[in-house]
Amino acid sequence: MTKKIIQEINYSSDKDRKGKTASHKKRVPTVRCICGSEILVVPDLKAMNRAIKNRVVEHKQARDGSDRLDSLTEFLTQQILTVTSNINLSIVN
Repeated sequence: MTKKIIQEINYSSDKDRKGKTASHKKRVPTVRCICGSEILVVPDLKAMNRAIKNRVVEHKQARDGSDRLDSLTEFLTQQILTVTSNINLSIVN
């Protein structure tokens, strides 16, 4: 017979485990669209531009009658620039 080795992961409490997960989630920068959807901020300018364009296209296809579609690109770009500047400031400090 062969023995199977089972590895256990022990946490001192659930609080420690939840804290580690929550701290990981805090490091993932996102911006929120006017509809509530979140867009992950990544350090690739082309990918961010594509994500913004895709979000605008989705709103246009939904035809939700929003008058804010003209400024949606500017709104998302401004949020992304704000998030990235905050990240850069936290790295410098």
